[in-house]
Amino acid sequence: MDHARQGINGDTQCMMKASRISYGFLIAFILTIALGYFVTATNEILIGIGFVATMCFFSLFVAKKKNTLALLLSVLIGIMLATVVVKTSAHVTTNGDIEYYANGNSVTVHGKIVDAADIRPTVTKYTVMAEQLVDGEENAIPVSGKILVSDMGGWPQYRYGERITITGTLARPEPIEDFAYDKYLSVQGIYALMPRAKIELADTGDIAAPTMSDQFFRGLFAVRSRFESSINRILPEPHASLLAGLLTGSRRGIPEKLTDDFRMAGITHIIAISGYNVTIILTLLSGFLFWIPLKKRFPFLIAAIILFAIFVGGSASVVRASIMGILGLLALQTGRQTTARLSILWTAFFMLCWNPLSLWYDASFQLSFLAVIGITELSAPLKKFLRFVPDTLALRESLTATIAAQIATLPLTIILFKQISLIAPITNLLVAPIIPLAMLLGFIATIVGLLWLPLGLLVSYLCFALLHAIIWIANISAHLPLAVISL
Repeated sequence: MDHARQGINGDTQCMMKASRISYGFLIAFILTIALGYFVTATNEILIGIGFVATMCFFSLFVAKKKNTLALLLSVLIGIMLATVVVKTSAHVTTNGDIEYYANGNSVTVHGKIVDAADIRPTVTKYTVMAEQLVDGEENAIPVSGKILVSDMGGWPQYRYGERITITGTLARPEPIEDFAYDKYLSVQGIYALMPRAKIELADTGDIAAPTMSDQFFRGLFAVRSRFESSINRILPEPHASLLAGLLTGSRRGIPEKLTDDFRMAGITHIIAISGYNVTIILTLLSGFLFWIPLKKRFPFLIAAIILFAIFVGGSASVVRASIMGILGLLALQTGRQTTARLSILWTAFFMLCWNPLSLWYDASFQLSFLAVIGITELSAPLKKFLRFVPDTLALRESLTATIAAQIATLPLTIILFKQISLIAPITNLLVAPIIPLAMLLGFIATIVGLLWLPLGLLVSYLCFALLHAIIWIANISAHLPLAVISL
């Protein structure tokens, strides 16, 4: 018996040591990414440091030295790895990159559409991977790199994977007032723009048939298009655009006045796709599956989130939000903060290894990260405070997640919009109980509308009322005296 207890205690101590080492490595990595653009050391030096640190790290485990030294070395490895990631991800323009020729001259570019079309009321935007540039002297130059192309005509619409020929002025993106538009596009790997482009479908005679990847993503984006079309059929504007924003983060079609009202009321974050949005949907679905034991619910919830990601387009931001949403649900339902914290940090680690610019310039990543941290850290005390809320269909959990996420993201929204909404705490409390139900009913109504429009319209009536309440609260809050203080 004593031997068994000693074994359990030993295993627990090993897990705690491993947990501390993981925290040291991950926090050092993320903090170094945050400060990484000030690092000037060369990659060779960093790789050398990392090699020595790694060897010492494993030597300490073999020799069973003190855990403190292992923790210090894990921090050193985290710093080294983060610095290498930042250095190797730095973009350097060469004469083979399309932005090298983005000097304001008119050119013709042959390329391939590599993302879903961004369709707005007055413009359609395409992300095009350039393959060849023809300059003013008719010189054909092989190039690579993405261009954000704006088509003011809007028709015909081109599809993912199609090769097109675009003609227009090639320029580099620049900041727009207080918005670092160039940095925002750099997260997506876009360093060149072609506004008001003339677009033609390329001659397909010598072009290979679409690849399996092209066909897969084309089908995925077609599903997304049908999903958005269903929203537009069951709801009028601006309610349809608001629901699309809640479910997918899309701001297409949202009137400028409503956007301003949301900004002044301090609730703009609800229409940025993040782990918070997905956590809300998962929490409510979990509530509807209350008769199934908690551990057995997760396969259904994972399947539901995969379907959600497919229906709303499967973009990188949606996939990231889905992962963060699952972590948020784990934090809510298991109550194991240590496991949830490490899961969040490891997720951030892999995402930042893929694209370290996200930490600096991607508001969606920042909001997702903060929202899930808020849900993990604040849910327990908030649940005690919200005991008066009925727990039927997970209403208390969804309200807890909403308020926790809003508290955690509030400082970032102040920084992003350079203003303090004095009315924001009250507005957020008012809309917090409405958002989860509006999202869930909106998603159900949209799917039902795809299957049978009359039934989708019937289900959408309650969703319409909830969305209208959000719009009304935002409008009233935004126009109260001293609602906003500009910084």
